[in-house]
Amino acid sequence: MITKEKLLSKAVRQGECLVWAKHINRSGYGSVWSGGKNRDAHRVSYELHHGPIPQGMCVMHSCDNRACIEPSHLSIGTRTENMQDMANKGRASKVSGESHSLSKLTPSQVVEIRRRYTPYDRKNSSCAMAREFGVNQSTLWSALKARTWKEA
Repeated sequence: MITKEKLLSKAVRQGECLVWAKHINRSGYGSVWSGGKNRDAHRVSYELHHGPIPQGMCVMHSCDNRACIEPSHLSIGTRTENMQDMANKGRASKVSGESHSLSKLTPSQVVEIRRRYTPYDRKNSSCAMAREFGVNQSTLWSALKARTWKEA
């Protein structure tokens, strides 16, 4: 098991943060071998300085630096609290519309679909326009009803 001293020796002070200086995973979190497996360094730091992490809880960073292991920057919260904190600080990426990687329609197509839609019409029903635009009817319907493409 890793000790506080060993953990802290693998970090460097950057302003208020104590930044993990060893392996950083794809998500930007420090990774440390502890308890026979690779673990997030910030979670190990929390446990060494504050005690066990309750089941299903997240360790949140007040500094928003994923590589930080400074004990005073770490606190416990639910996943919902962690996501709300991220959104409140403007770090949530909300990709929508044409910039979404799975987007099938353009903004001008969505505007045209909304303008033309006529229920039960041979040419302008959701089914007919889905064929015309080369998308599934549920995709077209979601754009039409603004479940997707809210800004078009």
